[in-house]
Amino acid sequence: MTESKLKHISIDDLTPGMYVVGVDVPWYRTPFLSHKRLIDDTTVIDTMRRCGIRTVTIDPRKGKDVAGKPSSDGSDGQDEKDAAASDSIGATSLDQADSASAFYIAAEEAIERMFDQLMQGGPPPSAVAKAAVANIMRWILNDREAMMTQLAVRKIKRFDHSLTAHALDTCILSLAVSVEYGLDQDAQTLLGTGALLHDAGYLRLPRNLVRNRHECTGQERALLEQHPRLGITVLAECDDVHDEVKRIVAEHHERMDGSGFPEGRRGLDISRLAQIVGIVDWYDGMVSRRGGRPAMLPNDAVRRLFLSGKEGRFDAALIETTVRIVGVYPIGSLVLLNTGEQAIVVGLNPEARLKPKVLVIKGPRGEAYPRPHPVDLAAPSGGEAVPVIARALDPAHEFVNIALYLDDVTLEAAS
Repeated sequence: MTESKLKHISIDDLTPGMYVVGVDVPWYRTPFLSHKRLIDDTTVIDTMRRCGIRTVTIDPRKGKDVAGKPSSDGSDGQDEKDAAASDSIGATSLDQADSASAFYIAAEEAIERMFDQLMQGGPPPSAVAKAAVANIMRWILNDREAMMTQLAVRKIKRFDHSLTAHALDTCILSLAVSVEYGLDQDAQTLLGTGALLHDAGYLRLPRNLVRNRHECTGQERALLEQHPRLGITVLAECDDVHDEVKRIVAEHHERMDGSGFPEGRRGLDISRLAQIVGIVDWYDGMVSRRGGRPAMLPNDAVRRLFLSGKEGRFDAALIETTVRIVGVYPIGSLVLLNTGEQAIVVGLNPEARLKPKVLVIKGPRGEAYPRPHPVDLAAPSGGEAVPVIARALDPAHEFVNIALYLDDVTLEAAS
């Protein structure tokens, strides 16, 4: 192997002056915002050891080499491709809530490029999908509320829900559910990759049909329901897609009671990871604008989730976990308090799901407050009665721009 290629070395062989481009531990399990760095002293190496890092990848073109140490594989440039793909999302700041916005935009752009490649007949770029999953997991573990706020803001601002946006939102929510459900790291990677690619089959169908799928004939509906099978055809062009990812693509529309498609599978015949993506896919579709169809109010969508669990369409435990993540009143919901005031849900209290954090924006007579004020409905308020939610409201009927308020909350958190 020449110096122009990357090298895998033991952490024990790492010395100051070497340039690291990758490690054998995910980013979100280390204190580093990026694993691409010039090692300038031994304290960084000591920190890497404490994080459990045992093998690192170095680029001899950007730093010192290890004399006489051959590479541990002959990937013939695949490492460079994977490293470049990992950078396609970018390591954004974890410190400020506003960075979630920058991260979301970068992720959406990277996934758009991934789908463009698939549209042109190229193989599924697995490295890009895996890099996206790793970065999303890092954000979820460090600031899940910021990511959930971005989901709400972007969803409200979109006139229509694109395939890219749906893939990203489904991936974020699925991974958040995976943390709550207790999946291990390998399962999370497979889940996230499958969530990004779950609707890849739509790329093989006419765009107008996909865009207007809520106003189609019975024959067109039957064609649309073939997209899981078409997705498998897309993935068959790539050798490094795990079988469990393929099952997610094939089975995310199957239902526990056999009412799903395309095979009508039941119960344990459906992959557990496919069930998670199926629940999130359905929820995200309900709360998104599609083909001119208005979005459902978030709390109405949550109510339908609960009902689907009781009816046996989905596993009740997975539904319960999903609702713990999105909330009974999801972030971005407009609610009426028992004080007569109107408020927007800006944060969740997992242990008190009916008592989220809200931003009170209007008084009892409907007057807009010049300075909206935050209230944690689960926190005592110095002897005063804490308001409770009376019911959800429709922002369109109340002439409330939810995204504008959420943007302000995000900016204040970042300042």
